[in-house]
Amino acid sequence: MGVTETAKSVIINTASGSSAEIYLFGATVTSWKAGGKERLFVSSKSALDGSKPIRGGIPVCFPIFGPPPSSPAEYASLSQHGFARNQTWKLDKIVMDRPEGVSIRFLAPSPPSSFQHAYKLAYVVTLTEHQLSTDVHIVNESEEQEFKFQALLHSYLAIPDSSKIKITGIDKQTNYKDKILDGQILQSDGGELVIDKPIDRVYQKVPSQEIHVDDGAGSGFKVRFRGFEDCTIWNPTEEVGKNIADMEDKGWERYVCIEPGYVREFKTLAPGEEFIGQQIITAL
Repeated sequence: MGVTETAKSVIINTASGSSAEIYLFGATVTSWKAGGKERLFVSSKSALDGSKPIRGGIPVCFPIFGPPPSSPAEYASLSQHGFARNQTWKLDKIVMDRPEGVSIRFLAPSPPSSFQHAYKLAYVVTLTEHQLSTDVHIVNESEEQEFKFQALLHSYLAIPDSSKIKITGIDKQTNYKDKILDGQILQSDGGELVIDKPIDRVYQKVPSQEIHVDDGAGSGFKVRFRGFEDCTIWNPTEEVGKNIADMEDKGWERYVCIEPGYVREFKTLAPGEEFIGQQIITAL
């Protein structure tokens, strides 16, 4: 069997030797091994006991991304990145269990009582030899009211040295919000991105829907997304990273966050409507 349940997580394996571990807390993917290498970064200082969100892996941000908005009230009272990454999910079903690939589905619990919206939130994780696919499914279960949300997969991709990577795939003239520059809206020049200073950019409606990371050591990643239209790219470097309490020393040198999502605005679902946001990461 390619699926193993423990008290805290679910581990999936393929015949090729690839594996992934998903914590029930936050449905956070904490490990993905492909080609004999760990492909995700998790800080050694991260809490793994459910006391706070996991620092690393692939946290699920929902129903907001970033600081809460000023209104409406039930959104304004939320914590950073929403509550999904702080909830204990459950394994709902094994979608596929074959030697070449394994796919499992998780369901989120009900929202906090202060968040009065009827929705269903599911998360499907699929593993093959060289790919990890993570799909968010959101259904508005209200018969009368619209449901507004943001959703993002905060993926920490493991790399040997962030100062040597090159990021491509952002089309020229793609708008982005630069959080380092107080939220200014700027345009991409279409060139390679390098990490030589703190970067925290939300690229909006990325036409290619595909980002490439050359890790400078003959390997890297291809990140494709569908349904999700935006992509945040983040690395704090030492300038900001040294002030993150649960970030290990020099941890920022060993990851880059490539984060597909729908976050430039709120996505609105009509009663009964479904949203699917998909991320497919290929280890190169």
